[in-house]
Amino acid sequence: MLRADAPQRRAFRTGGHTVLSVAVLYLLAMPIAIWIRQDGLRAGAPSFGSEIELALWLLAGLVGLVALAAVQRVSLDAALGGPAVGGAIRCANITSGHRSRVFEPREVVAMSLHRAKDGRMRLTSTLELRLAPAPHRAWDTVTVFDGEMSGDGHAEPLATIMHLVVQARPDVQLDANLRALLATRRYGATPDR
Repeated sequence: MLRADAPQRRAFRTGGHTVLSVAVLYLLAMPIAIWIRQDGLRAGAPSFGSEIELALWLLAGLVGLVALAAVQRVSLDAALGGPAVGGAIRCANITSGHRSRVFEPREVVAMSLHRAKDGRMRLTSTLELRLAPAPHRAWDTVTVFDGEMSGDGHAEPLATIMHLVVQARPDVQLDANLRALLATRRYGATPDR
């Protein structure tokens, strides 16, 4: 009976494919880097075995760091008024120290989309949400990663979060990237905002 009364939750977990992609790219680049180093230090180069061992240790460390940075958990609670109104949004990733941050779509005052293809060594696009100040929390910014590597904001969970925020708060401030993305009215926004 209690389970039926609990709000429905839609969960998104991302990051595994990013970690795997980085590991594969590193493994492909490792022999080239070792060959370049061996060629440059030909006179007194260490053995090839020690280079491989060092590279494997560096790979393990890199994959661990990327895993910490890439993995995120996002869940959306359905509100009593229905999914179009939106309930609480929960997000935990590297930007919050993997601690869950909970807020409602109507608390968002501004959104900006930082696309991976715009540069700055981004593996994924990110959605930055600025919230109205509130006495019950010490933070006012939440960053959510795109669910696809090098995505442009169309993937989950960004698409759903954008839709919920625009539905709950039509006057939300949008940056140029989001105005262009939302101009198609796919998420319920109008192009003149």
